[in-house]
Amino acid sequence: MKKRYTLAVLIMGFSGLAAQIILLRELLITFFGNELSIGIILANWLILEAAGCLLLGRVIDRVNKHIAAFVLVSLVFSICLPAMVFLTRIIKEVIGVTAGEGLGILPILYTSFFILLPVSVTHGALFTFSCKITSSDTLEKSSAVGRVYIYEILGTIAGGICITYLFIPFFNSLQAAFFVALLNIALCLMLLGPFWRNTRNLSTKFLGILSSILLLIGFFSAFGKTSDRLHGYSINRQWKGQNLLHYENSVYGNIAVVERGGEYTFFSSGLPVFTAPNPDTVFIEEFAHLPLLAHPEPKEILVISGGIGGLINEILKHPVERVDYAEIDPLILKVAAKFHSEITVSELSDPRTNIYTADGRLFIRETARKYDLV
Repeated sequence: MKKRYTLAVLIMGFSGLAAQIILLRELLITFFGNELSIGIILANWLILEAAGCLLLGRVIDRVNKHIAAFVLVSLVFSICLPAMVFLTRIIKEVIGVTAGEGLGILPILYTSFFILLPVSVTHGALFTFSCKITSSDTLEKSSAVGRVYIYEILGTIAGGICITYLFIPFFNSLQAAFFVALLNIALCLMLLGPFWRNTRNLSTKFLGILSSILLLIGFFSAFGKTSDRLHGYSINRQWKGQNLLHYENSVYGNIAVVERGGEYTFFSSGLPVFTAPNPDTVFIEEFAHLPLLAHPEPKEILVISGGIGGLINEILKHPVERVDYAEIDPLILKVAAKFHSEITVSELSDPRTNIYTADGRLFIRETARKYDLV
């Protein structure tokens, strides 16, 4: 198996997982993500990947120029990924749904299917194309598919690591999509390189020129002001009619803050989590006081996520000795400190409040402390 084909499969695996995570995160913001919408999105991805393997994968048997076919599909994948990220953000406006309005199961099903279709189908086809190219290039045809699987898995692992520790913390989703596209376009030029000078075939020449043009466009889009402008324009369309003050990604989701009439609403992956300076008093009073009144002597309390914005403040009105607050996403606390209110400052600075940035289930499993109420 030639080194350039090995690299192609590694990049294919890397790009597949990167594209899946980027689009999944953006779709969750649009759909006010929950377990059901995650299941629908992933089901569509898997169905479309399989369709790409089965249907488009058959094309490779009917063409003589396997590398050219691989390059063409890779270029389509590279163009569609940033385009679908952009479309995800404006899809509500396209289908006539206002910002803040939730979608039902059927709209989630068909909109995610349409958005994922060009990316997942082409990526599925690339796997079949890779198997065909590597099996044609080696005498050990029986082991070629197995090696493609192995290298794709290694690329997938690398993609997960890079997305988690590089792309999400330092870049917005459109920039990340452009970087993945650039990587694939550069791969296309590398694959076409050995055939460039030794062929008079117009299709190969055309693909080489097209790849070069797309590489330049992608480079200036990713590293210039274009991606920032597209990012700003698309999120303003996504939050149309809202005064968007803050928009930032973390490993755990997306945090957005909108302002209306002096009221700040904090969103996590599209879902409102709390408001300031005036919280949802009716809800948090019932949520806090009823359990506390049901306990004869509550002293040590554990709050797992959602404590900021008034809940801890209501708990502290009781004669409790300690409130431990486990919040999985530290970005929520950071943004809440930036747009602080009297209530959030009071509840988080109280000496009885202890803040832990940790997963709630893991915190319960590892702590030796016993709580009166959770």
